[in-house]
Amino acid sequence: MPSSMKTAAAIALLMPLMLPSCGFRPADADVSFGPEKPAAGADLALMDGIPGEKIGYMLYDLDRKAVVRSHNRARPFIPASTTKVFSSVFALDVLGPDYRFETYLKYRGSIGNGILKGDLYLKGTGDPLLTVSDLMDMVDRMKEKGITSVAGRLYYDDGELASSTSIDPDMEPDVSFNSGVSALSLEYNSIMAEWKRDRKSNAMGIYLTPTLPMNRTGISKEKLRENIKFTYRNLGGSESWLLSPDETRDGSERLPVKNPSLYTAQMFAKLCEMRRIRIQGRPGPGAMPGSADEIATHRGLPLRDIVDLTLTYSINLMAELMMLAAAKEQSGKILKLDGAARELSTYLSGRLDRINWKGCELVNGSGLTPKNRITPEQMMAVLIYADAQDYNGRKFRSFLPASGWEWSLMNRFGDPKTAFHVWAKTGTINYALALAGYLYTRSHRNMAFVIYISDIDARRLYDADPDRRNKDSMARVFAWQNSSKKVMDSIVTGWIEEL
Repeated sequence: MPSSMKTAAAIALLMPLMLPSCGFRPADADVSFGPEKPAAGADLALMDGIPGEKIGYMLYDLDRKAVVRSHNRARPFIPASTTKVFSSVFALDVLGPDYRFETYLKYRGSIGNGILKGDLYLKGTGDPLLTVSDLMDMVDRMKEKGITSVAGRLYYDDGELASSTSIDPDMEPDVSFNSGVSALSLEYNSIMAEWKRDRKSNAMGIYLTPTLPMNRTGISKEKLRENIKFTYRNLGGSESWLLSPDETRDGSERLPVKNPSLYTAQMFAKLCEMRRIRIQGRPGPGAMPGSADEIATHRGLPLRDIVDLTLTYSINLMAELMMLAAAKEQSGKILKLDGAARELSTYLSGRLDRINWKGCELVNGSGLTPKNRITPEQMMAVLIYADAQDYNGRKFRSFLPASGWEWSLMNRFGDPKTAFHVWAKTGTINYALALAGYLYTRSHRNMAFVIYISDIDARRLYDADPDRRNKDSMARVFAWQNSSKKVMDSIVTGWIEEL
């Protein structure tokens, strides 16, 4: 890491305004490693045709503070969703495990005879778990104040964090987990599209849930590429989803929201209408005045619970919003995803300045990109650092899914000899697999481990193919993933059983 980055990180750590909230102070962890040890013959035998440069791993004994196995530990790999380990540790350190995102409903003006003579403001700070039920609670608070109509406008304020229309701009626009990101987000920023053919007229009917002024749907006039059901168009600010004309069977699909703050505000207005609260015009952007009076404040879950959900279910939006909020707290600036990712790297490299950070490149905090790069050594250092923390009664490994039991590890390492022996974050994008976390060996050794498999050349070819979602292309992807996962799981199982 350049000395200027070290200096900036050190200054940031010393600034009182940058200390994490809720009284949490991260413990120091003096992490360093000796020279790389050659891969064990047993590990090499299990690689089963995967070229040695495409796999990297590191196994570390936490009690003995010693590297046990390593291979290509300083080579950068695509970390996929194991990037969420970095963003979670960053957020826990900077914001504190008890930090809560808040969403505000306020007004400016006066209330009399059921009329709010003034404007209404809905402001978010980045809660990744805001729900329609939470908005309905806010509407109910308006009813309790006797408000039946708003003479002014409803404004939405998403200025607390930088907004984007997607996490990975290079990915196809219809992918549900690649939604827009905003300080005012709702229900994972997704909607449901359903289509059904009328048996009498033979016409295909399509509708969206929720149906709002900002979204439209229809049938595409052009044939879409294979395995793509919807194409996206931004028509005068409306998010338009056009179904492939080849779709003949009834179906449904979840789609991403590109403008989450407008989506949230229009959903709020729809709920007000349902509760017979009349609002003039349509919601628009506007900064909430500091002098505005409160109607309701929704406080989200403690950050440690958000981290738990993020790492267990690998929710991209949660990771990005945590990172954006922590980067703002740390830098004092509102940063876009790539800038916040650089702030994350600067923070962690400053905390762990005895580690070689060459090759670490991050453009977002969720790992939903083939552009991120992390070495096994860098991830290992963060795992060791996180293991030394007490997040107000939670250890970091408790945020991770357990093998044979939870979510992404439910069907992995489920044999009685390995079930619950692995607590780790998975990572999967096309032509990249990752697994990072902690494991307990047969002889009860307490280990941290990282294992990456990336075929960067194959990924480049995949990205360059405009028809990459066709049947043949995806068959190659799945074959690569299956064979690579078999190798990965064999190596990790070997560590558990042999050590």
